[in-house]
Amino acid sequence: MKTRLFFIVAALGFSSCGKQPAEEVKLAPEPSKAAVVSDAEMEVEITKALSGGAPAATASAENVSPFLAEAESIIAKYPDKTAADLLNVPEVNTKLRNLLGKLGQDKALQDYINSSVKLAAQIKGLDGAVKLDLQIQGYDKPRTSRMLQMVLTEDPQKLVDFLVGEIGEATPDISYGGMERAPNGVAIVPNPDAPASAPPKNDSPE
Repeated sequence: MKTRLFFIVAALGFSSCGKQPAEEVKLAPEPSKAAVVSDAEMEVEITKALSGGAPAATASAENVSPFLAEAESIIAKYPDKTAADLLNVPEVNTKLRNLLGKLGQDKALQDYINSSVKLAAQIKGLDGAVKLDLQIQGYDKPRTSRMLQMVLTEDPQKLVDFLVGEIGEATPDISYGGMERAPNGVAIVPNPDAPASAPPKNDSPE
């Protein structure tokens, strides 16, 4: 079963083949062309993306650690399930839905994750609308535990911190390394489903 976590220019949600573990939360579409920024601004934003920084970041390992025991308990309870499967178990799925609902109401965090995806795409050399395609079924136990701790907090800031960290870790592999998908499951791909941008108006007289 191929389960993917999408943080797309047009939409956000967890989906799986044959079932929907969580509601899809729609994000505002990004324009197909990135806004012009200076080299200095680009460097700052790329540095923030690669370092896993986020606006008003409050997440840290210490903040997440109270959920470590619970995450480890869930992993032990379902030893044969992948990280993707664990998103569907009752202990996780309800909190995942709540988390996505909160993120759907926080435009600043939506914009930040979308900008991180767009910056990674620019480094890779992709133009136009893009999306983050994250395959999590191959996560090892430590990464699965970090993902579960993030979900169990039900804190959208933690979700953004986690995803930006995954993008930052993958960016060297999918850009300079030439890989289509990084070892942590991250791929930045064109989004053909994004709405096309309107052509510029021609106000010149006939």
